[in-house]
Amino acid sequence: MKIAVLSDTHIPTRLGAIPGRVYEICAESDLILHSGDMIDLAVIIDLERFAPVKAVHGNMDQYDITTRYPESLELELEGYRICMTHGTGARFGIENRIFKRFNSRNPDIIVFGHSHVFNEEIKDGVLMLNPGAVSGSIGNRTMALLTLEKDQKPEVDKITF
Repeated sequence: MKIAVLSDTHIPTRLGAIPGRVYEICAESDLILHSGDMIDLAVIIDLERFAPVKAVHGNMDQYDITTRYPESLELELEGYRICMTHGTGARFGIENRIFKRFNSRNPDIIVFGHSHVFNEEIKDGVLMLNPGAVSGSIGNRTMALLTLEKDQKPEVDKITF
């Protein structure tokens, strides 16, 4: 299963539209995960043209998004328990705060955003994945392609555009 993982699109406040590279990755994916700060609900509606979307709201999202998407989400995909949230507070220590929040749920993978910094690390056996920010500066815009197959190690490809 190929999963496009993105966060912090910030459309239209920081970026006018979704970059074409995001569409290319989403079109090749079975599922799209958006970990918040989409800003405009049209972002999700747009992405749904390519694959089903699961999303959580971020700290910058407005009422129409926060009432439609939860603060956190748990999914079972290909035998993996995935927990997802956006995150809050300072960048420093965000991974630890989010890890503590979900640790009791025994996740295999935690997806988050907020810091605008790509991060892929294993913490106590849990894959911590922050796809970075689609709305970053040119050359620093990132997302991830997560490949899951039952009983196989998850694969993460960092996409920079």
